[in-house]
Amino acid sequence: MTILLAIIYAAFISLGLPDAVVGAAWPSMYGELGADSAAAALVSMVVVVSTIAASFSAGWLLRRFGTFAVSAGSVALTALALFGYAFVPSFAWLLVLAIPLGLGGGAIDTALNAFVAVNYSSRHMNFLHASWGIGAALGPLIVGFWLSVSGQWRPAYVTIGILQAALFVVFLGSRRLWKAHDAARAAIAEGSADGTDDDASDPEALGSADGVEAGGSASLPSGAELADRPWFRMPNLAIILVGFFAYSAVEMTLGLWGATYFVTRFGLSEDLAAAGGAAFYIGITAGRVAAGVAASRMSNHGLLRAGAAVLTLGAVALFVPVPVVSLAGFALAGFGCGPIYPMMLQETARRFGTVNTERMMGIQMGLAYSGMLVAPPLTGLLLTRVSPVALPAVALVLAAAVTVSIYGVEKRLRR
Repeated sequence: MTILLAIIYAAFISLGLPDAVVGAAWPSMYGELGADSAAAALVSMVVVVSTIAASFSAGWLLRRFGTFAVSAGSVALTALALFGYAFVPSFAWLLVLAIPLGLGGGAIDTALNAFVAVNYSSRHMNFLHASWGIGAALGPLIVGFWLSVSGQWRPAYVTIGILQAALFVVFLGSRRLWKAHDAARAAIAEGSADGTDDDASDPEALGSADGVEAGGSASLPSGAELADRPWFRMPNLAIILVGFFAYSAVEMTLGLWGATYFVTRFGLSEDLAAAGGAAFYIGITAGRVAAGVAASRMSNHGLLRAGAAVLTLGAVALFVPVPVVSLAGFALAGFGCGPIYPMMLQETARRFGTVNTERMMGIQMGLAYSGMLVAPPLTGLLLTRVSPVALPAVALVLAAAVTVSIYGVEKRLRR
């Protein structure tokens, strides 16, 4: 299933491409579209609301249509939205097109995360999200390239739309691989039920509990006893969601306002600020690659603790009024963010059982995205109206909340 895994990684690169583009291009976009300098937060809010809707619906969609159909349809939807972004005549149209962009992104995000959490190891989950980081880092660089070459932001969206369309073609060609995987899973499940194939599954390819303890593996709980329980009555859900909420908020806040921060605080040119904002996503990518390599020697919780500590250190560095130090702070914060989100997602099967993974993956991600509705708009107003230092202040508070959740959840699970 190496080819299938490569396609999943490519899908996450594509998923990350548009996520940071609005923030990187916004200093050039808002004047042309007749929008306020803080209105990027409205675009992100529409995307997030649409993503939440898709995430909450993902469980039903996956049961009804399967991972392949949901993923392929999502890629097509986001490609159309991105081509629309390239030709919008006004800010209002930007908001309209943000709806299909969020719906497509939310559906494929939930579908592929659930698929990897059940079928692959912690190492693969980190590499999956490192792929997203590659796309998220490339997005601002594509914007910076077109701004430096032509002074225009629209060609960046055309470029990303073409890449999304290419991925859609690849997905259509992979249909047989998804069917073969589903057939293999069904055969393993049938063999296990008959008691004839207890050791048939490959721990790397079909659901290892890699990372429960450093270098070890254990059987993931089925969670059948929780299958009939409403999602809002699942154990430890409140403190788990604090972590998802705060993490999503800090990631979106730093990613969206990085370029604006460099322009308003240090007076950098728009193309340099776009490249500077990419440092955060480059850090995320590096952090996830490093976590993937370390996953065989560290537990999921160990990776979570390390990520929270580095994220906090990066947020502190942002307070220093020196451009190079702030740039390093963005990269460091990104490196700390690297393992946090994928490891929280990978822990879903351990926390709720494999039977409940698809359902709870959508719930966790849907409620996590609500953090993106609160922190980025407030930070944008504070950043553009009060002081650029609002950005590191908000980042530090959110990093503390992530840390509290990580330690609190693990303490309860150990009991």
